[in-house]
Amino acid sequence: MKKYNKVIFVCNGNTCRSPMAATIFSSVKNDDKLLVASRGMVVLFDEPYNPKAVAVCAAHDMIMPNNPATQISADDFGNDTLVLTMSDAQKNKIYAEFDNAINVYTLAEYAGRPEDYEVMDPCGKGIDEYKKCFDGLYELVTEAAAKMN
Repeated sequence: MKKYNKVIFVCNGNTCRSPMAATIFSSVKNDDKLLVASRGMVVLFDEPYNPKAVAVCAAHDMIMPNNPATQISADDFGNDTLVLTMSDAQKNKIYAEFDNAINVYTLAEYAGRPEDYEVMDPCGKGIDEYKKCFDGLYELVTEAAAKMN
């Protein structure tokens, strides 16, 4: 298994799924030296994380960092960086837009789930959907972290 020094989780706007995944990963990883970050595919301004995502993490005693949304860039790729997206479309878009993109997988793919498995997007929905999203992310992130250890 390849050793990575950094893991970046990517979702659409970097306000919900990817920061939740990064927060979960930070709480379950065994390697304190492993850097964890989150990015968005399209970030138009410094938007804060979604309050429902923050609340769901807090309900599990996980505190999301107080970062603004950040767009993925060419600087985010490297031999020692693992990039995990929420969907196959995001993974394909990254490979299409960045010549230097390497080590990009869907979170489900890396965790060993079926190819068509995608993380649900709760954006614009109620708190129950955010809880379901968190639960799904927790399973996948825990599996991915176990694979890395």
